[in-house]
Amino acid sequence: MHPLTQKLLSWYRENARDLPWRAAPEPYSIWLSEVILQQTRVAQGKGYWERFLSAFPTVADLAAAPTEQVMSLWKGLGYYSRARNLHLAAQRIVSERNGQLPVKAEEWAALPGIGPYTAAAIASICFHEAIPVIDGNVQRVMSRLFDIAEPVDRKAGRKAIEAFCAELVATEAPGDSNQGWMELGALVCTPQSPDCLNCPLSESCLSRERGTQMQRPVKQPKKSPLEWDVQFLIPLRKSRSGRWEWWVETRPEKGIWSQLEAFPCVMGPKSDGAHPDAFGPVQHILTHRKMTAWFKVEDAPDAKRGHGRWVNVEQGDANWPRIIDKVLPELRSWIVKN
Repeated sequence: MHPLTQKLLSWYRENARDLPWRAAPEPYSIWLSEVILQQTRVAQGKGYWERFLSAFPTVADLAAAPTEQVMSLWKGLGYYSRARNLHLAAQRIVSERNGQLPVKAEEWAALPGIGPYTAAAIASICFHEAIPVIDGNVQRVMSRLFDIAEPVDRKAGRKAIEAFCAELVATEAPGDSNQGWMELGALVCTPQSPDCLNCPLSESCLSRERGTQMQRPVKQPKKSPLEWDVQFLIPLRKSRSGRWEWWVETRPEKGIWSQLEAFPCVMGPKSDGAHPDAFGPVQHILTHRKMTAWFKVEDAPDAKRGHGRWVNVEQGDANWPRIIDKVLPELRSWIVKN
């Protein structure tokens, strides 16, 4: 075992966070935790993990669940393709593998939504496959430890990171060593305030020696997010009981807000058009898009433009995307008043 890995493992076994999926790691729960924690903080993801396991204790339960239930439980986490792929992968495990979860990383990577990182994490933690796991935390630790000047999101930088990680994975305890590198990045070698004084590897860290910690990792400049307009058209009617209802549609399987529910809409590059009779603007920022939404009511008692349903405006609920959910009380009030 590499001396750096030995030091790391000693530190990890004394300082690892008490996370529920680590208590008795098994493939299904680890898979679920890894998917949830993509683009999600541990503090937020923990509750979702617990709710998913409670609703779907086994992969067979998840596979058999209605899509609407899966998407509803995912609501608020964003990046909804993760939930769709999680559901699809469970269905494939049941239909193609008789419910038997994969063992090797390459088998996991053949399932929808499971990339090299997630596949390696499950295989190393649950099946002791000696394969490195590389996430953003690991990239940052390796970049600083070996003072890698190449951008980590370019080929040369990626290759350097991969080579060091392969050298440092502990063949005797690959799961612990992989989690150790990630934990070191999460708790000590943090992006803005690395705690070098308490780092178990500080004496071997080249960027600390050279004073380049805050310059690592190197990344290509980010592109500015595209600015888009979203115009929601709200078909509205009065029910037989005299209450207002609006028509919501299930979004397509591919694309933004996949399989969530929303009002019919059109979207495109931002314009300076006026919207005097609409509710808005509502600003919402995604990774690659800065969105400005407007909501306009249409008197349409027979509107049925796609797969959808009528929902009570004041009391009904739907599986909304965040851009609608965050202004729902104000939007309801505006509808009732107008």
